[in-house]
Amino acid sequence: MNTIKIIIILGAGILLLIAAACASVNIFAARFYRLTEHERVSYLGLRSIDTLSAKEYIMFETAQERSHFYDDYWYKNVIMERDTFEQRIAYAFKTFGKHAPLTDDRISIYVRYGAPSVREEISPQKRIAIKVKDVVKPAEVWRYGAQGLLFDFIRIASAYVLIATSEFGENVAIPYLKEIARDTVIDVMPIDTLLFSVATGRYRQHKNLTRLEIYISVEIKDTTGYELYRKIKVYNNEGTHSYVLQDVLIPTGSADGIFCDEANLWMEPDIYHVEIELTDLNGKRKGYAYLDVDLIEYLDDAKEISDLIPATLIDEIFTHAKFEKPVGRVIPMVMPTIQKHMPFYLYCEAYNLSTDDGMHNIKTVYEVYNKKTMRQEVVDAIIRNDKDFGQTAYLAAEYHPMDLDAGSYMIVLRIEDLISGQERTALYEFEILEND
Repeated sequence: MNTIKIIIILGAGILLLIAAACASVNIFAARFYRLTEHERVSYLGLRSIDTLSAKEYIMFETAQERSHFYDDYWYKNVIMERDTFEQRIAYAFKTFGKHAPLTDDRISIYVRYGAPSVREEISPQKRIAIKVKDVVKPAEVWRYGAQGLLFDFIRIASAYVLIATSEFGENVAIPYLKEIARDTVIDVMPIDTLLFSVATGRYRQHKNLTRLEIYISVEIKDTTGYELYRKIKVYNNEGTHSYVLQDVLIPTGSADGIFCDEANLWMEPDIYHVEIELTDLNGKRKGYAYLDVDLIEYLDDAKEISDLIPATLIDEIFTHAKFEKPVGRVIPMVMPTIQKHMPFYLYCEAYNLSTDDGMHNIKTVYEVYNKKTMRQEVVDAIIRNDKDFGQTAYLAAEYHPMDLDAGSYMIVLRIEDLISGQERTALYEFEILEND
């Protein structure tokens, strides 16, 4: 059989599968709209918690068979209380099922988890000279505080479709590298290269003292007995002054995966060269990273804003002191890439703010730009006011990219001091990747 015939047969097979899937959807849709409203509610509720039982339910030919099956299901079911289930599905159908009950994912989430702690409705802002096609679709973010869950929905046609699910709080395991007490004068002859990623964050600690945070991520496939040796050497601009930080680290929080680390160095404002050495003591692998870091901007408090640092998570749960900030734990994002639709977080500090009765008062605006077109993406702007004690503001933000296309972007943070009128600006560049 020649290649062309094989391609034709494969193509025909794929078309048949697609046709069969469409036919299946059409059958269920036709059956759904033949049900009474009460039966539609029951079907949608069952589909939210048990898809196989929902399919059985809708395939019965008579209302009596469906009623018997439904009662029998709840007689045997222990997923949740029947009263709770029926209250939730009645509300969900009434609230979210008016236009597209079969495709609106808010119904199933509401049935499974109940009312969210916070329901944020996002309506894109209309702006002058912006075409309608550039507008990001309306969206919703549902937060469940007790369960530590976030659900991102986006409106497609008449339905809100679930595009991202993320977690926060106690249920989130954080794979990280933990320092242990060991002799750190270690010299291993490497037999292979250890690959790892590095990023930095620059902050003012106090006048003429800066805090350089070095973030490291490394993939570890088996943590059994695994140890890493981390050595950080810092030289000033003349290459004469050397500062050395060395520790033995063990992976904690997971049996495998991407493990993150954070090392904090306190230094006078200057320009530095940083060498990072990471050694796998088990596999005798070693890797290096080299950075040039400019901290001289912080001399005499000249720089009044820190770097804008991305994070995979910011919440109030404790993991390790190295990740603690005034806003809670900040798990740094080392690689500037995120999967399409997935939310992430941002951390920043603003300094020397004016105060009134000891309190600062600022307005923060996060703007997102497509780097290729340099066009501002039209989303519900992250705009908020922050009023707190002291001349320093510690700012945490949660960003939801929603339906932004894959590509290169930058986020610009503008901080307006509402007392003095002065503005501070920081930015972060990142890449959105297509989902696998």
